[in-house]
Amino acid sequence: MRTRISFAALAILVASCTTAKLSVPSQFSSQATKMPVKGLNGWMVNQRLQFGPYETSKIKRGWDFTASVQYTKFRLSPEETLLKVFDINTDKGTNYQRNRFQYTLSEGGLEAEIYATEKFQEKQLVYKSNNPYIGNASKTARYEYGFTAAIVPLAEKAEEPWSLVLINKYDSKNDTARRLFDRPYVEEEGYATNGKENIAIRPLRIEKLTTASGKETKVFGGKMLSGYELQWDGGVVGIIDILDNNVWITNDLAPKEKLVVASIASSIFLKRMQDVQKDKDAFD
Repeated sequence: MRTRISFAALAILVASCTTAKLSVPSQFSSQATKMPVKGLNGWMVNQRLQFGPYETSKIKRGWDFTASVQYTKFRLSPEETLLKVFDINTDKGTNYQRNRFQYTLSEGGLEAEIYATEKFQEKQLVYKSNNPYIGNASKTARYEYGFTAAIVPLAEKAEEPWSLVLINKYDSKNDTARRLFDRPYVEEEGYATNGKENIAIRPLRIEKLTTASGKETKVFGGKMLSGYELQWDGGVVGIIDILDNNVWITNDLAPKEKLVVASIASSIFLKRMQDVQKDKDAFD
């Protein structure tokens, strides 16, 4: 049985300008279990995660692939033609990133195999100048990020595998951000399904911080990703807190259902790029 508790939005509690915490509504927390996640920090060789009764095998990662390609544009827009008057040339650039990993998650006599792939591709417009006062710069024209995972329950009786999908896309042509702190328009979608049941994965973001003096201010650089909310049949069954590394799972799920939620949470914690909009800037 799954509890049907709907939240239009989860509140964010911020202790100071440097510490942000996800505030879980008491209506949910009173019927769920909080599990701190261990194994995300420190030595990553033979990495394992553990939270509550759940424990992973050693995380096996494939070769992470990262590449950048830059080439000269031959067709110039009117804007780029004007820039050449000021000795500013434009190139096109492409960044790629791909990561893979797999592991087993177990709890008691239940197990699930997880196979995950993470892909990122960014198209850039690169501005080059020989003027030391101008230098070089780049801006994102568009990017696509996709995280997929296959969750395969291991049991004597064959069960349907689950597919997890997180998609994040940006195209400057569709961007509606105009002010300094406006968040760029990004297409997002997240879900897990076994063909019969569907779990929606909703990102949670902090828009404002409260300083130690009690003053409220916007998060510098746009909203900060704080975690994910998992909704099953319209009710919240899990919360993934990536700020404090906690997993919340509602208590009245069946053990096999809890394993699915725990598998989703563990795979999301292990992906390389969390807040794609900000992590891509570090990639540049």
